[in-house]
Amino acid sequence: MVNNYFPISTKTACKLKWGWSTLYLNSGETASCHRASFSQLTPDNFDNFHNTENKLQARNLMLDGRWPTGGCEYCKGIETQGGYSDRMLHNSIPGLYPNDLTLVKVTPSILEVYFNNTCNLSCLYCNPGLSSSIDQEFNKFGSFNKNGVELFPLAKKNIDELEPKFWQWMKNNFVNLERFHFLGGEPFYQKQLDTLINFIQNNPNPKCEFNIVTNLMISNDILVDKIDKFKQLVAKRKIKRVEITASIDCWGAEQEYVRYGLNLDTWQNNFEYLVKQKWIKLNINQTISALTIKTMPDLVTKLNNWRGIRTVGHYFSVTEPGPSYMRPNIFGPGVFDKDFEHVLNLMPNTTTDDQRAVQYMTSIANEIKSTLINHVEIGKLFTFLDEKDRRRNTNWRSVFPWLTEYEKYVV
Repeated sequence: MVNNYFPISTKTACKLKWGWSTLYLNSGETASCHRASFSQLTPDNFDNFHNTENKLQARNLMLDGRWPTGGCEYCKGIETQGGYSDRMLHNSIPGLYPNDLTLVKVTPSILEVYFNNTCNLSCLYCNPGLSSSIDQEFNKFGSFNKNGVELFPLAKKNIDELEPKFWQWMKNNFVNLERFHFLGGEPFYQKQLDTLINFIQNNPNPKCEFNIVTNLMISNDILVDKIDKFKQLVAKRKIKRVEITASIDCWGAEQEYVRYGLNLDTWQNNFEYLVKQKWIKLNINQTISALTIKTMPDLVTKLNNWRGIRTVGHYFSVTEPGPSYMRPNIFGPGVFDKDFEHVLNLMPNTTTDDQRAVQYMTSIANEIKSTLINHVEIGKLFTFLDEKDRRRNTNWRSVFPWLTEYEKYVV
């Protein structure tokens, strides 16, 4: 069992609620976990984004040993079944929480920011708020509502006034952060990445780790240019460390279908360039969906080869919250048992990080085994895939032939 490093010892306390804040500047929202309740942001309440009413209420409930609602049910359900939840995972990581845990109102240690939805991919489980490519597709083909599957373009919001508030907050508080995560969209296509590089140059924080989550579908020249700039920031101690977290779920044609617009040759070329940059902390992050499990072993095999050269972190989670019909548990037990067995046999189990990853993957596999087949959700998945094929001129039946046997269950 991995140690619990979070000092608040109630049975529901979660480090994310005290230490972590996510800002969605493109939608004017904030949360302290992507599965939990979101709070609305305005220019008037922006400076208090880490201490909204929702977040304070959750912290107080956790101090009493009670579970908050509005998303925390996900971890509660996993732990009730004896599994290893996100809460347990984050609590097992040392540090990265505010110094004064006697307070309910605190300053975040980890800030994660989505500036806008500019992105060149249209991943199946994503949405217009996080991908401009999906938004453009929806604008071209219109809304869709059939058999419980609803697809709508992005609801436009006037949130331009929030970004200046963000930069002002950064001037006053960046020095207190231990980690900063830049997500998108795709960060390497967003002008704010250059703005951040210049900001760190003029407002150094030698204790802060900077993490970029990227799909790596960029030209190698752009990647090299940005990495060289970050290398200078680290060398001059403007920032403690740079991490690159590359998003990838599985391998082969299945991955290029799910992450529509991805070219695995380009991805691999960029990733292997990063493998050579030993000064960078390098990770991969998987989204585990019903369509990615079958070729997850192929990805883990490649990951093991890269790990023969250098350390590469391995992170993953299921599509929750996400489209319900993309969750792997809709197929019930048995469908993915051999795939997970293969993956777990391939995963190393030596270091604490290895053991944490194996425990988390095992928990996901066991949760799927504990569910029953859901014909309604499978029907939704087929409706969704048929519509995506119509819009993209693709053919899911040729990419996922194992899925076709389930069409007989759909009314």
